[in-house]
Amino acid sequence: MTQQRLVIITDEPDDDLTAQLLSAAETHNLEAVIVPVCGFDFVNPPVLSIGDLLYRVAITHAACVIEQHLIHPGVATCYTHAAGAFNIWDNQTLMLSRHGIPTPRTFHVMTTDRTELRRRVDALGGLPVVLKVPGRSLGVGVVRVDTWPTLFSVAEALESAHGSDVHLMSCVEPAKHWRLLVVAGEVVASYINEPQEDDFRTCVDESDKAAFTTMPPQEAINQAVAACNILEVEFGGVDILEHTSGRCYLLEVNFPCYFGHPFNAVGTDVAGALVEHLKQKGQQLIEQLAS
Repeated sequence: MTQQRLVIITDEPDDDLTAQLLSAAETHNLEAVIVPVCGFDFVNPPVLSIGDLLYRVAITHAACVIEQHLIHPGVATCYTHAAGAFNIWDNQTLMLSRHGIPTPRTFHVMTTDRTELRRRVDALGGLPVVLKVPGRSLGVGVVRVDTWPTLFSVAEALESAHGSDVHLMSCVEPAKHWRLLVVAGEVVASYINEPQEDDFRTCVDESDKAAFTTMPPQEAINQAVAACNILEVEFGGVDILEHTSGRCYLLEVNFPCYFGHPFNAVGTDVAGALVEHLKQKGQQLIEQLAS
C-alpha cells in the first residue's frame, strides 16, 4: 500500500504547530508534505491521493481557498463530509443556540441608533455588555462596555470600521474561561485562561500547570463535543465560560485553532491525537475504495 501523506497548509512552515504535526507524522509513519500559502500554484495545484490526510494550520483567506482546491471525497480531513471546507459559520452562536447549546445572548447585526441600542442592552440584562468583531483572535476586537457614553461612541467607531458585522452580547461575569480541545468526539485536552492585568480578556499561562490539569465541568465537556458535532467538525478549540452559578455558556468553536499550549505546558500531545484520528479515517477511505 502506498504510504499515506499528511499534507499541511501553513503560512509559517517553521511554526510550532507545524513542528508538532511533523513529529506526529513521523510517529505514525506518514510522509509529511508542507504546502506553503505563499507561492501556491493555483494553475497546477497538487492532487492528493485517496487516503491522504489534510490539515490547515493557517487561517488566512488564501489558506482557506487552497484547502478548497486540495480537498476531495477521498481525503481525510477534520470535516465530517467532503464539502466541509466550503461551509462558513458566520454566526456560530445563533446556530448553536438553535440547537439547544447555551450561549451568551447576542445581537448579530450592528446598529448605532441609540434608542435601539438601549432596547437591546435592556434585553441583554443591562450594562456592562460586550462588543465583538468576529473573525479575530487573542481577544482582538472584543470590548467590554460599562457606560452609555462609551457604548455609543465605541458602537459608532466599530460600525464605521466594520459596518454591521459587529456583535453585541451579554457580559457573563464573574466566570472562568475554559478552552477545550475536541478530537473525534472526545475532549483530549483543556485548560483555564486567566484575565490579563488591567483587562477583562483572558490568556493562558503555560507555567501554571494546574490550569492544564484541572478537569473542566462535565457540562462544558458535553457542550464542547455537541457543538463540534453540530458544526460538523471533528476537531475544534472550544471556548466556554463557566459562571459562578455553575452554568456554562459556549462562546465559539475555533477551527482550525492553536493547540500547542497543552504540549508545551504538560506534554499533552494534541497533534498526535489529531493525526492518529486522520490516519484512521484515511485508511477507511482506502479500504472503501478497494472493496
